[in-house]
Amino acid sequence: MVMKWRTIVSVLWLLCASGAQAADYSPWQAQGDSIPEPLAGLQGDAGRGEQVLRDRRRGNCLACHQLPLPEEAFQGTLGPPLHGVGKRYGTGQLRLRVADMRRLNPDTLMPPFHADPQTLNRPLFPGKTFLAAQDIEDLVAYLATLKGPMPPPSSLRHGEPLPPAEQRPVSGYALLEPDMQAMQDDEFENPGFMTVDAGRQAFHARHEGGGRCADCHGEDGRKFDPASIAAYPKWDEKLGRPLTLQARIRRCRQERLGRSPLPYDHPRLVALETFVRHLARGEPVRVKVDGPMRPHLEAGRRLWNTRFGIADFSCADCHDRAAGQYLRGQWLSQGQANGFPEYRLKTGKVTSLQTRFTQCLKKFYAKPFPQGSPEYRDLEIYVMSRGNGLAIETPAIRY
Repeated sequence: MVMKWRTIVSVLWLLCASGAQAADYSPWQAQGDSIPEPLAGLQGDAGRGEQVLRDRRRGNCLACHQLPLPEEAFQGTLGPPLHGVGKRYGTGQLRLRVADMRRLNPDTLMPPFHADPQTLNRPLFPGKTFLAAQDIEDLVAYLATLKGPMPPPSSLRHGEPLPPAEQRPVSGYALLEPDMQAMQDDEFENPGFMTVDAGRQAFHARHEGGGRCADCHGEDGRKFDPASIAAYPKWDEKLGRPLTLQARIRRCRQERLGRSPLPYDHPRLVALETFVRHLARGEPVRVKVDGPMRPHLEAGRRLWNTRFGIADFSCADCHDRAAGQYLRGQWLSQGQANGFPEYRLKTGKVTSLQTRFTQCLKKFYAKPFPQGSPEYRDLEIYVMSRGNGLAIETPAIRY
């Protein structure tokens, strides 16, 4: 079962990480709920359109929609099934929905495949759009051929929507297959514990003329208060700003041990963070967000809800509005951070929360913020606080 999931995850990694080929924008005019004229006067080809639809680097429509393509085992549930869509809509209506569904529904999860670049947050792709005009026309030509009836509801896959995190946070652990849960729970089977051991060694390491982390915090960190670890990120009165757990470790290494500064998310810092946070395993997350932390919480909330990149997605699109739905074969979670740093099967290594932010922004073809930046710090405050009450699972296992 684990090997099967590794195969599926490899496919999903290609789905999310391989990318759109940014194309030049061809202006168009909408009339009502349609674009009557073909983009750039081009003629579409249904055969090519099916290829675009299946291609994970271009249309990738199966990520969010179910289609009458039974040979495709993993189809999504984020959008409506497309069976019979060519019977329900004319070509002009299909063209607008593929080019820029936001014209009809500003809150849509559907990427604007050929929208005016001036209306999007795309600093890496100025003047570019997701799909070329020819791709749009080919997609429309294929969708127009789908005139069959809708299948019985019982034959369609359905997601199980998760409650809003503000009402009831749900750990990604709940979405794992039982054998993956068992792997996470077993310290001998959980591959993330190799990073815990690396962090433990760094915690006890003594360089010539210097001290050790263990000199202050006890052998194996016995003097740490698990509740305090579970409260990070937290406000630092001396500095007058919040610190993430990794930022605290980074400063301690430099100021108290005289170690050379390391860039944020350096593998040694990630290992130390993993070791320290795992000492709070089972402790409920308790990030304080009142007082001076409030402005940082709200700044993180704004980033969470901001749409980025050529795909025009926000964190909230996947982890609030679509939580519990299927993105191909993957069940979308609330994006909880109680397991970070966590071992990801997609990459085969332990990943910090801020590295995960960067990975997601790159999926959107957006410009990531620097590791350790105020933006990522505030986003970490918001994301960690969404999981207040969930048990620390570090190192969690996720797909």
